[in-house]
Amino acid sequence: MSTSVAVKAAKGFLWSVATGLGTRLIGVVGTLYLTYLIDPATMGEVANAHAAALLAHAITGLGLTQFLIVGESKAGEEDRDAGQVTLLFLGIGFLALGALTLAREPVGAYLHSPELPRFLPGLALSMAIDRVGAVPERILARNLEFRAIGLGRTASELSYTLVSVGLARAGWGGMAVVAANVVRSVLYAFAMARPVPAARWLSVRSLDTARWGAIVRLGIPYWVNHAMILVSRRGDNLIMARAFSPEVVGLYNQGYNVADIPATQVGEQVADVLFPSFRMLEPRERPSALLEALALLALVVFPLSVGLAAVAPSVVGTVLPERWQGVAPYLMILSAVGVVRPVGWALSAYLQSAGLGREVMVSGVSLVVTLFTTMPVLTAFGPEAASFAVGITFAVHAVVSAFAVRRAGGPSVRAVFGSVTGPFFACIPLFLGVRAVHEILRVRGLAPISSLVWEIVAGAALYVAGALVFARGPSMRLIAVARGVLERRRGG
Repeated sequence: MSTSVAVKAAKGFLWSVATGLGTRLIGVVGTLYLTYLIDPATMGEVANAHAAALLAHAITGLGLTQFLIVGESKAGEEDRDAGQVTLLFLGIGFLALGALTLAREPVGAYLHSPELPRFLPGLALSMAIDRVGAVPERILARNLEFRAIGLGRTASELSYTLVSVGLARAGWGGMAVVAANVVRSVLYAFAMARPVPAARWLSVRSLDTARWGAIVRLGIPYWVNHAMILVSRRGDNLIMARAFSPEVVGLYNQGYNVADIPATQVGEQVADVLFPSFRMLEPRERPSALLEALALLALVVFPLSVGLAAVAPSVVGTVLPERWQGVAPYLMILSAVGVVRPVGWALSAYLQSAGLGREVMVSGVSLVVTLFTTMPVLTAFGPEAASFAVGITFAVHAVVSAFAVRRAGGPSVRAVFGSVTGPFFACIPLFLGVRAVHEILRVRGLAPISSLVWEIVAGAALYVAGALVFARGPSMRLIAVARGVLERRRGG
């Protein structure tokens, strides 16, 4: 990987992860505090409304904003094309979200969610505002301006935490979450638009329907992939809503949100950085860069997911009230089975960087097909068994993506999964050791919070030891990358 791109990618990764993970942790603290103020059934109703709005947003995305990164514009026409993307993206999205709002009563009836019509309009408004910020964010990402993106996301997510907790304490109930989403979206759109001159994405002097065709044709495969990803992340809520009560959906969704932290705030942040970074590399450099990125990604994300699964009972026993203790099994299952998820995201970023729209689309479709065939079957065995469908879904996605990468001239499937086996094996002593410590301290009657501290200490020590045995090479390279970025920063 060329030095300049590697440094920009590393800095982008550090900015994205540092701001995203820190913000997400603060958000989780706020979300956990909400469990003392809002009951599981109400949170389940809000989750159903949010899932419906998010699906409408995803399905109408059409991959239009991807054109700003992978599209080819004639010299001097970049701003004009961006303006056409803005016009299409906002116009289609506003129409879809408006139609969903008008249909909120039948949607609530279908999902057995009687309170959904009350929450849906505000959440649809939030999604509409998010679309305003999406276009300038893509322009920033194209230019590897991840610092601006990270800071903007941080400010918006912090506002969500403060507003939701404050209004919930004031007695707003589920509407506190709705209002907080609207505030978050407004700040996000402002933060993304502020550093990008309006002329670069709002330049719409006339309707260029001929250009629309080129934009849509290029974006369709990426749209299908992105839509399938969002459907897979929220479609499980809708399946659970059809099969179980809003209270079960609330418990499941709370477990998913916390288990999601390693994958979204590290794994997906890395994928966001890799996509434009791979685009700047020579094609011959991309396969080795992919294997290197996968090994380092696994070294960071795997212990977070596996460790969270191991300490799940103590975390829930420490921070959640009695009525939310049912979150523990969902948190343990979803954290453990989600370990492979970031691998699929990194492979998808590789395919997108190579302009392989059809392969990206197929890997995205595999997510939804797997989820909607396995989860309905597993619901017959109870909500906890249904949770395993999430892990099966992301495992299939990773395998399908690996085969697509190989067919596109990338590294072999064996090399892809071989690059992450070391970090995976390093997690085995972590999980077994933490569970052993938990059982020993439980028998001795130690309080959950004290047990949690000892479990974290034991898990960290065991993983460091395991990484030095099973993944010594990636461990040394990760240290070298971090040291290089810090030295360059100190040197100006």
